Amino acid sequence: MLKNYLKIAYRNLLRQKTFSVINIVGLTVGLTCCFLILLFVRHELSYDTFQQKFDRIYRVTYLPKFAGLTEPLALTPPPVQPVLASNFSEIEKSARVFNSSATIELRDNRQSQPVKYDEERFFFGDSTLLDIFSFNFLQGNPRTALKDKFTVVITDEIAQKYFGKTSPLGKTLLYEGRHPLRVTGVVEEFPDNSHIHIDLLSNYETMYATESEAVRQNLPQNWIISHGYTYVLLRPGKTPESVNARFPKFLQTYAPKQVAKDIEYKLEPMRDFHLRSQAQATPEAPGRMLYIYVFLGVAFITLLIACINFVNLSTARSLKRAKEVGIRKVLGSEKQQLIAQFLGESLLLSVIALALSFVLIAALIPALNNLTGKELTLGYFLSDIGLLLLFVGIALITGLLSGTYPAFFVSGFQPIATLKGSFVSGKAKGGRLRQVLLGAQFVASIALIIGALVAFRQLSYMKNQPLGFEKDFIITANTRNEKITNVFADRSDSTYFRLRTFRDILLKNSNIRQVTLSTQAMGSGSVRRSVVAEGHAPEENIFMGTMGVDHNFATTYGLKFVAGRDFSESFETDKTAAFIINETGVKQLGWKSAAVAVGKSINLEGKQGRIIGVLKDFHNQSLQRPIEGMLMTIDQPLLRLFSIKIQSQNRAETLKFIQQEWDRFFPEKGFAYTFLDESLARLYESEQRLSKLIGYFAGLAVLISCLGLYGLVSLVTQQKTKEIGIRKVLGATVGSIVGLLSRDFVMLVVISLVIASPVAWWAMNKWLSEFAYKIDIEWWMFALAGVLAVAVTLLTVSFQSIKAALTNPVKSLRSE
Repeated sequence: MLKNYLKIAYRNLLRQKTFSVINIVGLTVGLTCCFLILLFVRHELSYDTFQQKFDRIYRVTYLPKFAGLTEPLALTPPPVQPVLASNFSEIEKSARVFNSSATIELRDNRQSQPVKYDEERFFFGDSTLLDIFSFNFLQGNPRTALKDKFTVVITDEIAQKYFGKTSPLGKTLLYEGRHPLRVTGVVEEFPDNSHIHIDLLSNYETMYATESEAVRQNLPQNWIISHGYTYVLLRPGKTPESVNARFPKFLQTYAPKQVAKDIEYKLEPMRDFHLRSQAQATPEAPGRMLYIYVFLGVAFITLLIACINFVNLSTARSLKRAKEVGIRKVLGSEKQQLIAQFLGESLLLSVIALALSFVLIAALIPALNNLTGKELTLGYFLSDIGLLLLFVGIALITGLLSGTYPAFFVSGFQPIATLKGSFVSGKAKGGRLRQVLLGAQFVASIALIIGALVAFRQLSYMKNQPLGFEKDFIITANTRNEKITNVFADRSDSTYFRLRTFRDILLKNSNIRQVTLSTQAMGSGSVRRSVVAEGHAPEENIFMGTMGVDHNFATTYGLKFVAGRDFSESFETDKTAAFIINETGVKQLGWKSAAVAVGKSINLEGKQGRIIGVLKDFHNQSLQRPIEGMLMTIDQPLLRLFSIKIQSQNRAETLKFIQQEWDRFFPEKGFAYTFLDESLARLYESEQRLSKLIGYFAGLAVLISCLGLYGLVSLVTQQKTKEIGIRKVLGATVGSIVGLLSRDFVMLVVISLVIASPVAWWAMNKWLSEFAYKIDIEWWMFALAGVLAVAVTLLTVSFQSIKAALTNPVKSLRSE
């Protein structure tokens, strides 16, 4: 019996090649899209689960309310960790980790040039971190690897990068050109699904030993600075709630009295690090649970559209087999046998689609990586047996559910009606259900089109929104690696003199228009520091974003003044006692106007001076966040980042010139530059990926819907063959017949637009609410989505309806 079923199913697939191909393609595309999204979601949900103590690892978050923050930081002050164990018996281990981008160098007498790289993933950490995280040591002893100062543990990739095939144990790497670090261990790199990736890990005390005396004196007792990450390992059976409840008393004991009440600590579980964390300044950009829900929703919608398409096509095809069903029933076939036959055919199609989808997954994984920024491999996919079984289950259930309605629909044919031929010419059974299913396809497709339009418009708005400063043809390069301890840098002017000399040499090149210095790059935010302004008491704890700049910073970036003046080398006091503030800063300090603000006194953590100018507001961070108060001051010893504005032509020649001069002036630091406009664009990578995803799947949804529409139009034209023939005999034109067949479908699209519009508006409005600066969802977006849907519908319907309208009426009437 089974062999007979398979044989009939195979023959039917070959007999109706067009319908079979369309059905298989639609289901394959739907399954592939669903599986690719589930593969990505599975990877996102698996973050950090490779850690053996995953369920007991927590991170301390720090909310300094006194600084005006409303969301916690993942960074904490250095003195927190040493006193945790003595105050909380629930904590088994704790460790600090401080990220310090570093220039690492290998000097080998056998090589003419030293091996030197800028390492972004260089960390200082307490030795207890090796007890909390699951480091897989390939060489070295984890118990002693970070016991001493000036030791470092490196990954196998770093070992290969610097030492090749020779063992790195006991060998020396140079940190920042002058501090030797002895390699004491080699570990496997953390997998892609880790919230933190550590390439080089040095003993935490080494950080103090390599910093200035000011840092060594300040950090161990600084309960304000947001410095590094603090991880804790709770004892088995202990909960974070008991620790969180005692944090206020802990702060009253250790933190400065004037701010202790405005500080909040909490333990954040590792399972929340990647998708559910509310903390800012995490080691790497986290994912977002909202996007996981969006991806799952798109996967479900795509699969649902494919299923509906399968049902509609199967139903349309089944009418051609009405006489077959009638003969089978006359010969004694039972309803259950017919249902089994048609369900078997449906499952066969789903199995074929499943096999093809696995082939497509293997081919499309690189495209998925490009879209999501992940590093998924075919091995990851094939090694996850649970995921493979899930995919097989989804495919079989999809085939079963999709085939259920056609199977019962076909098995319910009356043999007398089918053998007479009256079934085909009569009113179609289940027509209303098929229209509802097709309408559901249109609703989903139109909603995705609207979502894609809104996402693309918002992304375009963010890219093209005037930021208040010039960003084109500006490259930025750091002379020192970025870290918060730079605020404690040596106050000598010798470093600034070297920077100034380098600047002057660059300006002699005609391809370089302007050069300036600052403490951080434009668009990257600012360091919040304590400010005491005229008319305010120190107890108010006012914190404001600050940036150290050089005299010509505002000129280089084209910043506009609304009151006062820019810094000038003509005024000697500008270096020591002058500040520039932005409009939002004026409002934050409660001054009535920009003009009033000029001349007001300011105390920035001991540096006293007066406001000399007020800048027009500009965006110094992502447009997801509102403009904040900003204070600029000249702090020459802290300046480290060059902004170099170059001519649009001769770019390669200009960069080569800068590289040569850089190597001469800063041999300890590699020339790692970034074009400012490119770094600003990277602020919106997640939004770009989301908009691309919605756009791609909107297109696929429309494609699959068109296949379903094609099947339904085929069904309708079959049912109205006699009617079309009679109309043609009576003088109907091709256009009127096309209009007759198209009218119901166009009306269905309009109804679907009415249903999809409020759903899409609600979803996209919720997404846009996360942006401080956003577009308005306008009526034309809905109209455009409707026009696109109608156009695609007419194009699809016209293909079949014109074919039916051009058919010789003699043939259609004779066949009836």
